[in-house]
Amino acid sequence: MAKTTKSKKDNELETLTYDNIIDAFRLKVAKATAPVDACVATQITLYGSVEGVLYIVIANGIAKVEPFDYKGADIEVDADADVFMSVLNGNKALSTAIADGDIKMQGNAGKAIILGSTAFFNK
Repeated sequence: MAKTTKSKKDNELETLTYDNIIDAFRLKVAKATAPVDACVATQITLYGSVEGVLYIVIANGIAKVEPFDYKGADIEVDADADVFMSVLNGNKALSTAIADGDIKMQGNAGKAIILGSTAFFNK
């Protein structure tokens, strides 16, 4: 089930979809830089108004988002789709979403720091 939200850019109604989330995440990490020696694989499972699975791989200083499962990921994330999109858009802090229980992470803590700094805290 997709949720209808108002776009900040043009005040038009926009429906939140799995593809919108993938596109927003790709845009978020497009200019991100990561340590060249880092290798982090993260699977993200979305629930709520939009359901689906995607992953982000950080390797050789580049982050790549794809709309597939990633078996054996270093980090597994369960996220409310609306909250995840709010984090991607900069409307909600990742730390707040985690504290509220809307985004849950498990796995390698060191690699989670690389994920956060690359995918969520980049400029």
